[in-house]
Amino acid sequence: MRKKLFDDLPKSLKLNSGTWLHIFPDSGEGYRLYDPLEGKEMGRILFDETGNWIYDGDSLGVEEQEEAAGAISGYQKEMDELFNSLKR
Repeated sequence: MRKKLFDDLPKSLKLNSGTWLHIFPDSGEGYRLYDPLEGKEMGRILFDETGNWIYDGDSLGVEEQEEAAGAISGYQKEMDELFNSLKR
């Protein structure tokens, strides 16, 4: 998967759980996740060539993993728009 975040990384993301993450591209096909408030690594999100992802770590719950992967891949905006359209 082509790197989808802007070149001026790290990008910050606040998860619905309240956890803040800095997202750094790593040397492979993934992204390192770092909690700047706690000062610790939170794992990695890895993508394959078809855009499927897997979480490599043990610090984030399933919903947090999905939220981080969605924000990285750009699907989060689409999901938010779909959710908002269903609420109308």
